[in-house]
Amino acid sequence: MKKVLVLLLSFAMVAVMAGCGAPEEEQPEEQIDYDIAMVTDAGMIMDGGYSEVAWTAISKFGSEKGVSHKYYKASEASETAYKEVIDNAVDKGAKVIVADGYSFEDVVYNAQKEYKDVKFILIDAEPVDQESGKAKTGDNTAVVIFASEQAGYLAGYSAVKDGKTQLGFMGSTKNPTIMDYGYGFLQGAEAASQEDGVSVNVKYHYCTDDDDRNSILDMTSEWYQSGTEAVFACGRQVEQPVIEAAELNDKKIIAAETDKSQMSDTVMTSAVKDISGVLEELLKQYKSDEFPGGSAEYYNAENNGIWLDMENSRFSSFSKSQYDSIFDKIKDGSIVVKKYNSGDLSSLGLSNVSVSEI
Repeated sequence: MKKVLVLLLSFAMVAVMAGCGAPEEEQPEEQIDYDIAMVTDAGMIMDGGYSEVAWTAISKFGSEKGVSHKYYKASEASETAYKEVIDNAVDKGAKVIVADGYSFEDVVYNAQKEYKDVKFILIDAEPVDQESGKAKTGDNTAVVIFASEQAGYLAGYSAVKDGKTQLGFMGSTKNPTIMDYGYGFLQGAEAASQEDGVSVNVKYHYCTDDDDRNSILDMTSEWYQSGTEAVFACGRQVEQPVIEAAELNDKKIIAAETDKSQMSDTVMTSAVKDISGVLEELLKQYKSDEFPGGSAEYYNAENNGIWLDMENSRFSSFSKSQYDSIFDKIKDGSIVVKKYNSGDLSSLGLSNVSVSEI
């Protein structure tokens, strides 16, 4: 039965793609130039995650304001392919380019200098020179950074408060955003475990180039079969195989970035970022000639940039009042969550949480 659910989910995602049509096909046939462009990596667009939310926000804004828009997907995961889609967007008249996160940090670092008349929006990453490691945000670039560590904290805290003491963390890659999610997750689990006087075990893994869909599915299934109750899955590469493993083993997953509750009944909750709201505001500022280039804007609990999905959650016992209480403590600064650059995992001072790095 669970295998059937997995297949149905896969067919449903294909149906969504077919039903919506490729975004390029939604443009008027006579359209030659496109003012707003979204450039993405080689993954799916309508995946329920960042890309879909960003494209939906762009499409909504463009339709309401009469601004032409188009997305450009890289042919492969490489710097050359990422540069090609930006060049293509500029050739097609792009005046503002929304880049799909961390994969584009080096490409945008160079493109913002090459195309000074084009505005760039980079979410959850800063323009960084790959060779020197130097970060530089040009006057024509707006950087948006979400507090992934706070979102991760809420995920870990809620899972333990819901009675789950055997947890897993699966990150798609070892980049700052994913690492912040993981560090926050451990700190949240530690806080809840101390309050409840329980011990928590966490299996912890960052994927590498050697990890593919099948290996992630197999690893997560092994975790579930050995007692793991819920896995926090962070990143496009890992979400779907972790969901499949959860369905096959009747366990739970915590999703990241957007509300993924519709993807599977195994999604217990999602650590959400206000990608849509922030992107819409930036596009409004661009349209009003008030584009906030040259600096990074930070979105966290204080300005309601992150939250834990409670409306569509499937907790056994974790309540809205418990959530409101812990969120308010993060929001007012009573709880400060460490980021990945605070040190290695030992710097978190975990006592009730034992981490098995895999």
